[in-house]
Amino acid sequence: MKEFFKSLFGASGKEVSGLAVLILVLLIGFLVPKVMSKFSNRAINNFPEDKRMLDSLVVILAERQQKPNQQTSQQIRPHKFNPNNVDYEDLITLGFNDIISQRIVNYRNKGGTFYHKSDLYKIYGIDSILVNQLFSYIELPVTKVNIHTPKNELVNTSTHKVKGSIKEIELPDFDINIADTAMLQTIKGIGSVFAKRIVNYRESLGGFISKSQLFEVYNLDSAVISRLYDKIYLDSSLHVKRIFINRAKVTELAQHPYISWQQAKLMVAYRNQHGNFKTTRDLVKVYGIEEKDIKRIAPYIDCSPTN
Repeated sequence: MKEFFKSLFGASGKEVSGLAVLILVLLIGFLVPKVMSKFSNRAINNFPEDKRMLDSLVVILAERQQKPNQQTSQQIRPHKFNPNNVDYEDLITLGFNDIISQRIVNYRNKGGTFYHKSDLYKIYGIDSILVNQLFSYIELPVTKVNIHTPKNELVNTSTHKVKGSIKEIELPDFDINIADTAMLQTIKGIGSVFAKRIVNYRESLGGFISKSQLFEVYNLDSAVISRLYDKIYLDSSLHVKRIFINRAKVTELAQHPYISWQQAKLMVAYRNQHGNFKTTRDLVKVYGIEEKDIKRIAPYIDCSPTN
């Protein structure tokens, strides 16, 4: 074959070899698409089926989007309700969506209370148009009238109905260190959960020595604390419960919110090695206890010598 091309075209050996490679490449380029089309014919033929499947999914999704709206419109039944006790399902029937209904329930579970109709607007994302439509169905007063009474006057109730409106009697200020959960719940935004949490934290401290310690109560909202600030006071004559550091065990020390387990162990270890703490300033000698820790702990520590 080589000799034939050489004699016919007068080409050299290298030129003939190059021509042969070129012809081979062209043949491969021609045959490969034919072969691939046979193997991929099945996949190509599946495109119409895939398209039908996608079309059906689109129809199903469209129906699902329409059905909730249709059901909601059928189920909405405006009726009288109190947002302080209405349940989730009832809120749905009133026209609130599932997210807003859950937010209203969560607000109550966290100690929130609706005192007036307009308090519903405090719920983030609530439909104000829907609230306006339901306004006459809300079983809460529209406005309030405050009646201030002397602080030494005992009041058994906080509200009185007068001619369709409400008169709210302001309770006297109280000492946060002796207030029970019932007294704490008279503050707007404090329910049974938060009231118990405040009392428990007060007991673990040994008593509040500053109003600012209320910010240390877990998850207590700053707006609620602000309202507490206006209603509470601290009796300076009331002494806080102190820990006798020179005879307290590690477990007793570690129970205090301001003392970690590690710090409690170091205190006892230092006391065993060096003797009693004479003043709270001696705590600075204990490794792991800083100046800021001493400042917080000092009011709750008693350095009286052991008997």
